[in-house]
Amino acid sequence: MERDTVDKGRVHLIGICGTAMAALACMLQQRGWLVSGSDAGSYPPMNGVLARHGIAVLPGYEAERITPELQMVVVGNVAARENPEVQKTLSLGLSYKSLPEVLWSEFLAAAPIRTVVAGTHGKTTTSALAAWVLQTAGLEPSFLVGGLVNNFSANFQLGSKSLFVLEGDEYNAAFFDRQAKFHHYRPTHLLLTGVEMDHVDIFHDIGEIEAEFSRLIAGMPADGVIIAAADNRRLMGLLRESPCPVATYGAASTADYQLTGFEPLEAGSRLVVEDKDGGSFTLSTATIGRHNAENVLAVYLLARRLGIERALIEKALTSFKGVKRRQEVIARKGETVYVSDFAHHPTAIDKTLRALAEHHPRRKLIAVFEPRTATSRRALFQDELAAAFGAADEVVIAPVYRGENLSADHRLATDKLAAEITARGVPATAAADVEDIFARITGRDHEPRLVVIMSTGDFGGLFARVQEFAGCRR
Repeated sequence: MERDTVDKGRVHLIGICGTAMAALACMLQQRGWLVSGSDAGSYPPMNGVLARHGIAVLPGYEAERITPELQMVVVGNVAARENPEVQKTLSLGLSYKSLPEVLWSEFLAAAPIRTVVAGTHGKTTTSALAAWVLQTAGLEPSFLVGGLVNNFSANFQLGSKSLFVLEGDEYNAAFFDRQAKFHHYRPTHLLLTGVEMDHVDIFHDIGEIEAEFSRLIAGMPADGVIIAAADNRRLMGLLRESPCPVATYGAASTADYQLTGFEPLEAGSRLVVEDKDGGSFTLSTATIGRHNAENVLAVYLLARRLGIERALIEKALTSFKGVKRRQEVIARKGETVYVSDFAHHPTAIDKTLRALAEHHPRRKLIAVFEPRTATSRRALFQDELAAAFGAADEVVIAPVYRGENLSADHRLATDKLAAEITARGVPATAAADVEDIFARITGRDHEPRLVVIMSTGDFGGLFARVQEFAGCRR
């Protein structure tokens, strides 16, 4: 979309290199704002997105950048009140908002159809697939998701002003806006993939997370619709108070649309679905894994409710190219395939590894895991993580990211984790550093292996080193 001709004024984004913040910056620019932004560092992939749109990333945070000429300051949730740019914003009395507040006021409020995908797992892939289905159907949706969608080579699009697809995060919006981000989005169509414990840096227990989702459900309009995962017991309990119709999906026998058959293919999957009225249908998809089969079914139900013909949905499902860092092949060397994935929660790790093992049964599956998120760095899931690697043939555990900032009592014990995984029958090693890991996963490229590297960051440069080693550094 071309930039609007009417200048709305100057806006500055604090923490501009975040996935959603960078997308918002580009969207604001397209809507007529003059955009600037700062961050602690300029890092991929979003620094590249910003560069393509001519938006510079100012390094670090400096109070002098905040001037009275700014009509608005967007404060990312990485910025604390003590941030010098935040302090200058407050002292000047400038207008400041969180990212979700700006999304609502600048984009969502005018969209009569707002589809939000929320849940502990699968949000990015599901929302990206939903956007692609709507695009294939010719509806030109606006969207913003948490990863670069390969079909669009971006994580956002400003298309139709009447139809918006959004990934809804339960994380808080900003230091002054402590509620979950998704409360700002006021969905008319809500896809819920499940509720589990996560984000231990802001939630003390699962009850607090359930309260956020309960509030989200309660805020749905009576003429809205919720499409929800029937396999998630906690979610099903919350839906009893839904003010609008609910359609459930999944493998559970209680689902309105039950996934009764699944055929893994090397380049996709075939699904068999039975509805509550006794009918059945099949779907083919380019995605792999039973967990993604459920995501596909959720999007199919959404699309049908939006009036999209089945043939167009199936065309989109088979042409979907996925999302960066979600089961993405990043390199090949000899007989070895290297895959990048974002999995960090025990449930996501388990489902990802099972999917890869099921779709690539002739390859030895090597799982490499970096405990990097606030939750995975802690000992909260010490036992659950040990059970999550059962589908792998070999496991390498990286040191806890910035583990020195956590006490030994609270930090994930990687040596103990490796021993527990080994005791369950899967050889596992707690590696010393990235050099150690690199040496362990390279050098056996004559073997038919699938090496999946799981991290929410750059893994100390490991992804880049693997690509350089394989001769495909991009």
